[in-house]
Amino acid sequence: MLQITFLLLSFLMVSTALAEDIPSVEEPIIVSATRWETSGIPTSSSIKVITRDQIIDSGANNVTEVLQGQGGVQISDLFGDGSRSIIDMRGFGSTGSANTLILIDGRRINNTDLASPRLNNIFVKDIERIEITQGSSAVLYGDQAVGGVVNIITRRPSEFEAGIELGYGSYDYQSQTGHISHKFENGTGVRVSGERKRSDGYRVNNDTSYDNGFINLSYEGDRSWIFAEYQRTDEDLELPGALTQAQLDVSRKQTLFPDDFNDSTNEVARIGGAFSITPNWDFAAEYTYSKDDVNGVLTGLSLTQDRRKKAFNPRVKGVINIADRPLTVVVGGDIERTDYILVSPFGAQIGDQEMDSVYTLATLPINDYVSITGGFRKAWLDQGLNDGFRFFPGDVIKDSQTANSIGLTIKPVAAWRLFLKREENYRFPLLDEEMNVFTMTTTLETQTGVSIEAGTEWHNNWLQTSLVGYHMDIDNEINVDPNAFFENINLDKTEHTGLIYEIDVYPAEQLTIGAQYTYTDTEITAGTFAGNDIPLVAEHQLLLNANYHFMNYWNLYAEIFFISDRNAGGDFTGSLTELDGYEVANLNLKFDYGHFSVSAKVNNLLDEEYNGSASVDFFGAVGFFPAPERNFILTAGYNF
Repeated sequence: MLQITFLLLSFLMVSTALAEDIPSVEEPIIVSATRWETSGIPTSSSIKVITRDQIIDSGANNVTEVLQGQGGVQISDLFGDGSRSIIDMRGFGSTGSANTLILIDGRRINNTDLASPRLNNIFVKDIERIEITQGSSAVLYGDQAVGGVVNIITRRPSEFEAGIELGYGSYDYQSQTGHISHKFENGTGVRVSGERKRSDGYRVNNDTSYDNGFINLSYEGDRSWIFAEYQRTDEDLELPGALTQAQLDVSRKQTLFPDDFNDSTNEVARIGGAFSITPNWDFAAEYTYSKDDVNGVLTGLSLTQDRRKKAFNPRVKGVINIADRPLTVVVGGDIERTDYILVSPFGAQIGDQEMDSVYTLATLPINDYVSITGGFRKAWLDQGLNDGFRFFPGDVIKDSQTANSIGLTIKPVAAWRLFLKREENYRFPLLDEEMNVFTMTTTLETQTGVSIEAGTEWHNNWLQTSLVGYHMDIDNEINVDPNAFFENINLDKTEHTGLIYEIDVYPAEQLTIGAQYTYTDTEITAGTFAGNDIPLVAEHQLLLNANYHFMNYWNLYAEIFFISDRNAGGDFTGSLTELDGYEVANLNLKFDYGHFSVSAKVNNLLDEEYNGSASVDFFGAVGFFPAPERNFILTAGYNF
């Protein structure tokens, strides 16, 4: 922490010297800071915005490609196509997906079981921007918002827009996408999109089939906005599984389980809206119903899985004048109901979960330069469990947790922001985590923690940069121990410390050069594995990129990503074979003329042989997930 403090102070002194004479740029619209659209970041949080133009210029084919290498975000990609990825913020490794909250327009897509959020269900062309909130956000978002929040904001209907796009690439990749959107003069809007993808995949038994349809109807008045939407996604995946090092040496493309697959159907229906109660008070709410039906074979064992989830999320926002200072208050509640069934050769796991929360967040400017933020959340959990082994019909686990936060924000000038925040966090055990504990007399403890972070941000018309340092203490961190036949366990105490530095330079109107460096240090500080690192967490990560617009119609985007060695998932002692670090370069060339656009992207330009993830298998050996070698995707589109 002394090194982090020194770097922060050094950066602050440099920022002070520079900020005096350089004009700032317009503040972006942010939702994630308060769960309302707000100009700038009114709270003591670090939030990175990835714009629609940046996503398009990069040629990203899925959300995983957009997030790869972003400051504070580590990704473990099982198959290299984004279909099964662990998004990890703040260094939780194998359980990163349960400690990083993923939202679509504020709707959580994290599961109440160990399955990672399905990022492939998001049509990239529907994304308006992505907001990445660094650090604990439990007061606003509750359970699982431990390491950070990724909020994917989709587009709203505006003027008429329609387009089609065709893609072709390596491994017989084929895609067809289309969308149409329009907002009528009476305020009524409609947006419809569809996507179809097919691929043979890099490896044997790696075929993918993906169909996604989405429709949104909305009405926007002077002081109100309402919407209704529906999405259906059908995804059929063949699963090539992991390989030992000896098997990799024979063939990186082989599979040991040629009959493994995962077929799923996901449906989401949602209604909601917002309106002004008075000039100073607004109300918003959404109701969501989603269901997942899964059928598959994993390591030769058949399984079916069903999830049903309902959520209601009302909230109000108001401004109260205190001594001529506007106190902004957000008060809300989150009500969630989940039904879960997993059937495998080991029997059935049946669970139902009720989670209710209330929260409030307030921001008060002390003067024109300093503001304080405070918040509080109370959450109640009821889990009904039945696995025919430890739990039987009528068995219920109850728990409740609180989280509070306090923060300070200083803006000496419009271009410069400093912040300091302390926030508590919590993560309830997932349904199948609780049922994957084989000790008959104990249950998992709820994971709790405290995060302290400080940072500074500075931006103007030619430079944007930020530095964030953090330290997090976690009690009862939940993870999985493969030595106990993949039993879920509580780690007594852990520490997560890190540093995130980001810089974008605009030396010319047509050119952007950026760098993002992440340092992550994790340690188990008590219990059986005391003194060891959290597995599957890299200490160093660096992304370098450049984006160049030239000759009016052309755009060239290049990036190179570095990540250091990691212990394989489940290797708490660090005694097994490591997951080697690697560097990967990607290049995208785009031509955009009038209604036509063509994009040619090369992934893994240097043809690096690397593994996207690794974990300890049933027999105590390390299994690796080989990533694709050099591959390309060519897309051509027409906008009407």
